[in-house]
Amino acid sequence: MAKTEEKDLDLEELVASVTQSADEEQTAEQDEVSALQEEAQSEGRRIDVLNLPPRRTVHDGARTGFRLRWNGTLVRFILLTIIVLAGISYIMLYTDVPSLFPDLF
Repeated sequence: MAKTEEKDLDLEELVASVTQSADEEQTAEQDEVSALQEEAQSEGRRIDVLNLPPRRTVHDGARTGFRLRWNGTLVRFILLTIIVLAGISYIMLYTDVPSLFPDLF
């Protein structure tokens, strides 16, 4: 009978250790969950993506008047126009070309 009692005690110890480790795991998981919840609350407001208004209602009011986009083509056109106007004004002011056309000027 001593052997069966020993086996019973060993079995009881194993069961106790398993239940104790399960309890420790549950408390550890609960601690992690509460830490994550506190962290999420400290981050500020969270946006619920599923509860957003439709895209059309959000973007309809954001339209403004005229908007100029500065791309390379527009910049080149403006620079070329300035250079041509500067060249024409230089020719008209500092050369004898206007004297060649007395009827025009």
